[in-house]
Order: sequence, then C-alpha cells, then structure tokens
Amino acid sequence: MHEFRLPGVTHFGWGAVEKAGEEAARLGRRALLVTGRSAMKETGVADRVTKLLLDASVAVVLFTGVESDPRAGTVDRGAAVATAEGCDLVIGLGGGSPMDAARAIAAMAVLEGSVLDYLRGKPIDRPGLPLMNIATTAGTASEITPVAVILDEGRALKFGVKSPYWFAKVAITDPELTLSMLPALTAATGLDALTHAVESYLSTGATPPSKALAIRAVAMIGANLPAAYAEGTNRTAREGMAMGSMLAGMAFANAGLGLVHGLVHPLGARHGLSHGNACGRLLPYVMRFNLAAVDQELREVGGALTGDPAATAEDAIAAVERLLQTVNVPRGLADVAIPEADMPALARDGLLAGAVRTNPRQVSEEESLALLEEARRG
Repeated sequence: MHEFRLPGVTHFGWGAVEKAGEEAARLGRRALLVTGRSAMKETGVADRVTKLLLDASVAVVLFTGVESDPRAGTVDRGAAVATAEGCDLVIGLGGGSPMDAARAIAAMAVLEGSVLDYLRGKPIDRPGLPLMNIATTAGTASEITPVAVILDEGRALKFGVKSPYWFAKVAITDPELTLSMLPALTAATGLDALTHAVESYLSTGATPPSKALAIRAVAMIGANLPAAYAEGTNRTAREGMAMGSMLAGMAFANAGLGLVHGLVHPLGARHGLSHGNACGRLLPYVMRFNLAAVDQELREVGGALTGDPAATAEDAIAAVERLLQTVNVPRGLADVAIPEADMPALARDGLLAGAVRTNPRQVSEEESLALLEEARRG
C-alpha cells in the first residue's frame, strides 16, 4: 500500500496567477505576503499579486527580505508579524526561499517556540495558518511540497523540515512568471528540478505514481532546459520547464530525495554555493556512486534524457554532464575555494539530512568524504 499526497488545489498554466485573489478569499481575509528582497518588486509581480488580492477584498501585509537561504530568525520574525497583524493566511511569492519561508511562517504562527525547536526535532503536531504558494521560478517546486529548508545560523547548517501539515492549500505554477528569469537563474533552478526528478526516481521511497511523474519530469527538463536557458522568452520551453519542475515536486514530495540533497546543504550553509547550482555540480558524481544499486533505473533515466531506449547508466551520467556544459555550470567543485580542513565537516554534515535516508545506496562518512574529494578535484 502506498500513500500519495499533494496540495489541496494546484493551478497550472499561462495566467494561473489570476486565480490568486479568488483562492485567497476562500482561505482568509488578511494575508501575509512573503517575498524576497527585491526581485518581485522590480518585476512588478508583487504589485500584480497585491492588486489581485485587494480586488478580492483580501487585505495585504507585506513581509519582504527573505534571504536566498531563509534563516530561522527571519521565519520567527515573520510569524510574529503575522500574529501581530492578525493575518489569517500566508502567501509565499517567488522562488524556493520565499515559499519555504512562507510555509514555515504559516506553521510558526500557530506553533509554540522558535522554528529552531522544530529544526532540531520537536514534533509538529498541528496545521498552521492556511498557505498559498505562487512560484516564479521553474526548479524548486516548493509550491507543491511540504518541505521547508531553513538555515540554522548558530550551527551553520541547513535543514529540511517536513510535515504532512505543511502542504499548501493552494499552489500556483504559472509559466508566465518565469519569462523574466535570467539565464544563470534558469540554469540553477532547472538543475535543481532535474536533481529532484532523478533522485526521486532512484529513491528507496519511490512508488509507481511517483516514478511515473519523476521519469516524465526527467524527459521534460532534459528537452526544455537548453532552450529556456538560451532563449528566455521561448514560451514552449518555459512551459515545459514549469511542468517538469511541478511533476518532479509531486514525485519527491512523496518519494523523498537522496545524497545530492544531503551534500548540498552544508555547501550552501558554509560556502554560499547556490542550491540549484550545487545540485547540478554534484549530480553526476552521486549518480555514479549509486550506479551499483540502481543500474536499471539509471538506464531508464538515460533513455528519458537521450530518447534512446537502449541507453546505459553511463549514457545517463554523460547526458547530465552535457547538460551542465550547455548551461555553463561546471561539473564538480574545482573552482570553489573550499579549504582542505573543511572537507571532513562537509562530508559529515551532509549525512545529517533526512534526504540521505532514501538514497538508493547506503553512505558512510568515509564514502561521503571520498565523493566530495573527487568533486573537489573536478
């Protein structure tokens, strides 16, 4: 028997953002709108969503300034603002960081203590405020998932907190909102989506529905990322990437991920490497590490990426490496200034993430270090 969960309502397609006001009015009367520091204002998306909410008689309290890696203190401040302002709804608008922060803020507006308590293992025992997430990138799929990745500054560690209570009531994925993405962001978020698709397909928690979604996502991302990167206004490529990201999110929300997502968290927390970029850099190394455990599945990934039903596992790895070249993201970490002395801690901390539990091959600290050292050599 398998369990499969998704957000309450998902709107996908061109113009889907126009549903924001109607759906918000169904959930509450006063919304905390959570965004990053500037992008949503500069592109006009925040103003557009605010107008949709006001036209639907939903008052708006703006909470800006979410960092690229949302910090625990930011989440706690957001929850305090939501409570003080009498908000009965939280809306995340942007990429993964604002949507993750919104998810945690909605929870902490109801839960006691600090989000740090829950990062460190305190159980989540109730729903938070109703949540709506609106994606403006094609990669994180945070609008679809019940996971929030938060930075614990005191320990310089990033942790993913997951709860079935944390699915959004409404998820909106509108390819139109991705048209303004710059090539570097398109590459990073697209590689994140590809890693979600591959890792959820190989995961020990995979089920028939999640695998069907994941392998379709692999094919869509492989086919559309080069064009979305080269020509940002290519509507066919943008729609394909938005759909691929969403399907990958549906898959990993239920199946889990793997070693890539464990290792990239300390790299981001300690060395500032962007999440999606780091995922792409490490994906070929982890695919090769896992090959002995999932050769057939990697053959199928290769087929999805190349269109060749006779593809091998090595073909799958080579296809990912070609995709990295196409979007100008280096394979490995040779260009990242990581001191030798930091490597053991990165290897150790990378195994703390819950994502590693569903990696198809068990990983020791020594193996984790060896993989990172190989990636560091490039």
